Parts: sequence; C-alpha cells; structure tokens
Amino acid sequence: MRNKILAALVGIPMLASTGSAIAQPINIPKTETQNVVKIDKIVETKINDQPTQDDIAAKQIANYQAELSKQAAAENLKIQQEQANAQAAAAAAAQTAQKAVTQTVSYNVEQWRPIVAKYPWPVDQAMLVLSRESHGNPNAVSQTDDYGLFQIHHGLETYGQKIFDPEFNVWLAYNYYYKDRGWTPWYSVRGILW
Repeated sequence: MRNKILAALVGIPMLASTGSAIAQPINIPKTETQNVVKIDKIVETKINDQPTQDDIAAKQIANYQAELSKQAAAENLKIQQEQANAQAAAAAAAQTAQKAVTQTVSYNVEQWRPIVAKYPWPVDQAMLVLSRESHGNPNAVSQTDDYGLFQIHHGLETYGQKIFDPEFNVWLAYNYYYKDRGWTPWYSVRGILW
C-alpha cells in the first residue's frame, strides 16, 4: 500500500502482481537528470563554502593570538621607553647633583700650592690657572667634559676616578700639558698668560 501511495505521489506507474504493487521505473528525460546533478553540485558547493565549527574555532584562536602578540609588543615598547626615560632622568639628576656639589662647596685655592710647587713651572701662574679653571675644587666638572683642579679634557673617560685626585691631576697638568704647550691648553688664562 505504501508503495502505491509513493508511486502515486511521484507519478510512477505501478504494475499489479500477486497482491502487491511494484513501482516501475520510468525513463526520466536527460535534462532533468542534468538539472539534478547541477542542483547536487550547487548544494555541495554551498556546503563546502560553509566553514566548519573547527574552522571557526581555529580562526578565533588565531585572531586572539594575534591580538595578544600586539598587546605584548606594545607593552614591551612601553617598558623600554619607561626604562630609557628613567635612565635619562637618573643621568640628569646625577649631573645636577654633581653641579650642586661643585657650586655650593667653597675651596681655598692656596691649599693646593704645596702640590703645585713640586714641579718646575712658574707656581704663581699655575695657581692662577688652577684658580680660574676649577676655583680650587678637585671635583670640578665642566660642561665641556673637563675634570679636576686643572680641568683635564676627557679626563674621566681617559683616567677614571683618579682624575679627581689632586696629586694626579696636577702631575698630569704639568707632564702632559704644560711641558709641551705651556699655558695654551687653558683658555681661562688666554690674554693673561698667553
């Protein structure tokens, strides 16, 4: 009975046999078969175009990882900038502190005369240079990278902390500057001693 109903609905003729109806296939025109194949291909294409749940999840994970990478890069850049700013601020503070120390402490230039007098140069002239260059401050640092009593140029990078030792600074001024060039290395006495 069911076969009869289906056959009637679909339009397939039935053959009667011993009490049961058998659906007989009919020849479907070729164009209808081609249309069915085309429809199958369209449906299959649409199904293949649709991303699966795994595809969607993988894409979401990739997007999330990319966003995390961007955030990490931005955070690293921010940290590096803060460190650079902190280092610059510390360097500026150290320089300000050094200037404050050299400007607030008053030194007696004459206290260095015994050290200056150890060398065979005109002591009074050497004392004048020392006075004009550092005002007698053995820790003096100029903006032009000069250090110590006689303001030895690039003294800190060349000789280290011993450039601030009065004995060493005076010895260096005599042996490496005055002996070869007289007073010309010290611009503070230009027009006075040379």
